[in-house]
Amino acid sequence: MPESARDDAGSGGSHGRRGHSRSRRGKKSHKKAGQDHSRHHGHTRDRDRSRRGRHSERGNAPPPPPGYYGPFGYMPHGMPWGPPVPYGMHMHALATTRSNMADDGVSMQVSEKFLMRNDYCQTFIDTGQRPQNFIRDLDYQSRYSEYPKIERLIKLKQDILAKRATPSMSLKCDLREFDLTSLGIKFDAILIDPPWEEYQTRNVGMYVPNEDLATWTTDELRQLKIGEIADTQSFCFLWCGETHLEQGRELLRRWGFRRVEDICWVKTNRLARQDERGRVKQGTVMYGDSSALQRSKEHCIVGVKGTLKRSVDTHFIHANCDVDLIMEEEKEFGSTQKPMELYETIEHFCLGRRRLELFGLDRNLRDGWLTLGRGLTTSNWSKSLYHGWFDGDNTWPDAKDYKGGRLLGSIPEIEMLRPKSPVRQGARLESAPTVSSRREPPAADPVEEDEKPLPEDLGEMAPPLPKEDDDDLLPPPPVASLDPKEMRYK
Repeated sequence: MPESARDDAGSGGSHGRRGHSRSRRGKKSHKKAGQDHSRHHGHTRDRDRSRRGRHSERGNAPPPPPGYYGPFGYMPHGMPWGPPVPYGMHMHALATTRSNMADDGVSMQVSEKFLMRNDYCQTFIDTGQRPQNFIRDLDYQSRYSEYPKIERLIKLKQDILAKRATPSMSLKCDLREFDLTSLGIKFDAILIDPPWEEYQTRNVGMYVPNEDLATWTTDELRQLKIGEIADTQSFCFLWCGETHLEQGRELLRRWGFRRVEDICWVKTNRLARQDERGRVKQGTVMYGDSSALQRSKEHCIVGVKGTLKRSVDTHFIHANCDVDLIMEEEKEFGSTQKPMELYETIEHFCLGRRRLELFGLDRNLRDGWLTLGRGLTTSNWSKSLYHGWFDGDNTWPDAKDYKGGRLLGSIPEIEMLRPKSPVRQGARLESAPTVSSRREPPAADPVEEDEKPLPEDLGEMAPPLPKEDDDDLLPPPPVASLDPKEMRYK
């Protein structure tokens, strides 16, 4: 073999060995690249397979109910359908939709109560609208529209009251100096709204037109001779505002009344002025340094004089016609005007026609009432004329107008419709005679048992409830001391 050929072959061989090594390295690199490529495509296939699996699972999921986004307007966690709905959007539509899934896992329809909740506390925080604003049928005319018997009862009583009401009479006087006994007559119902210090504090010293805010102290109110002008059986209605309940109870006791009821006026602010943001403007100052909550009510405590039983003295009282809660709009800033519904409650409840109101203003003048106060602008008091309206014992239906008799009267239909007080358990029970060898003591007369007033008729004078026997609270019996010699282990 020629040398040149060997050289070429050697060189070629050398080149071939180098090329072969490169080729092997190239094969290895291509093999590695192929493995990486296959690994990459394998991961891709796994992702695609998982995606297809999820899509298939999503495809097998039950179809979502139309418009359902959970109880609070957001899409429930894990639900694969639909975009989230902002809170508060289409709440009415959400409340009317139905779902086959319930919160307890049982297939049933979702009720409107679950989907929509009225948060009146949050509404009060956001807008200042009080929760009591949203109670329907607050006005007295439509309150009993769904109760025909009560509605009929109120209508019958209103007709009799309108015909038996005496003309409005007033006397302008300063009650600090005027002697109430000079009126020469005793009254069946007395309504008092004293100018408490609370009324002056609300106005922070500002002048309020058509208001008499000259504050009376408790000592001055004690000097009023209310007990002397109240009949043997009579009622006293005393407004106490928000912070004078204790003073009011003390005054009732001093005047000879015992408290039996507490009428609460819950104030609404439906008609309150609002700012450009829709929030209620603060009109009155119903809270002070000592208040922990925002105050939106006032109290009128009721006292009774003498012994009155609801089931016996039906000629003088008609119980259960009205309730002890009044919900009416709050008056303008600084006003001390009270709800007119209280007059109707008194007239429906007490059948006595001699009614007196103290600390009254012109707005308090009303047929069937005698109004006394320093802030009155008119005075038409006539002692002889007023006394003549109550002469005799005539009542409705014998008396067709306001002349004659101190009682209102009633008719059988009212007695039939009027809610009756519950019968006392054990009253007038006739026990069967039993044969016994020993002599039994004579049984108590059932009539005398019925004559005892009920605890609710006594009010604060009712005896305390009997205490239950608490054996667990008794002290343990004393343990006798033992001799140390007897305590040795045997």
